[in-house]
Amino acid sequence: MDLPLVTLVFASILTFFILKLLYNQTQNSTNLPPGPRPFPIIGNILEPGRNPHIALTKLSKIYGPIMTLKLGTITTIVISSPQLAKQVLQEHGQIFSSRTIPHSAQVYDNHKISIAWLPTNAKWRKLRKVCATKVFSPQVLDSTKVLRQQKLKELSDFVKEKSSKGEPLDLSEAIFSTVLNSISNTLFSMDLSHTTSDEKSREFKSIIEGAMGDPGKPNVADFFPILRPIDPQGLHARMTSYFVKLAKIVDGIIEERMCSRADSKISNDVLDSLLSEIEETSSQLSRKEILQLFLVGT
Repeated sequence: MDLPLVTLVFASILTFFILKLLYNQTQNSTNLPPGPRPFPIIGNILEPGRNPHIALTKLSKIYGPIMTLKLGTITTIVISSPQLAKQVLQEHGQIFSSRTIPHSAQVYDNHKISIAWLPTNAKWRKLRKVCATKVFSPQVLDSTKVLRQQKLKELSDFVKEKSSKGEPLDLSEAIFSTVLNSISNTLFSMDLSHTTSDEKSREFKSIIEGAMGDPGKPNVADFFPILRPIDPQGLHARMTSYFVKLAKIVDGIIEERMCSRADSKISNDVLDSLLSEIEETSSQLSRKEILQLFLVGT
């Protein structure tokens, strides 16, 4: 096949997809709320700008409290009044309770087992109950009050030490370590981060920051799902790497804890409570779900 023919075939395919996108945009606009006229292909993706809350407020004054935005190929309905928000989220909460799952979050079965992404089905209710009774219950919070106070004292001592030595301090990093260790001690009775800048601690903190931050980043593959297989921004690949590393860490902690439980060593933390529930009730709670509970706590 010579070059001119290849070019012709490619141009024909590209033209077909462009026409299909334009046709879908026209067809899908029927019976939708008003909104700014979308550009071909990109739609209204430029409308939100760098300050979406300000841009949407201005648009609502033009098009009303309910409007349509075409973000790439994704049709989005924006609600901007308290009355309509109450009607949608409270009176029809069951219908609108699910959420769009970013492509970067669809890794390691995350979207199938995470309480953050599941629809309100039986599995979601099971995990929500575990969170309410084993992670965020008043009893658990009261029992870890001393631990939280201890971690705050460690943070205060660390800041004082840096100040007395006249050394620079990244306060946000120190606070992040304190919060992370408060959670990891509640769940696993161990520190997973340190205020000292050792390589292992920095790597772990970067994994947590990435796993929590990347799903919230704008991703072109979410606006143009046809691009998902090539993952143009690499967010899906990075999230896969984060979760594989986190799973390895959590699996190691669980294995170590199960060995210590076999020797009758009980830590009375959240992990012990979960393992006891699995043993006593034949619960189907998996290690992946325990990892998700750790991320929810974080």
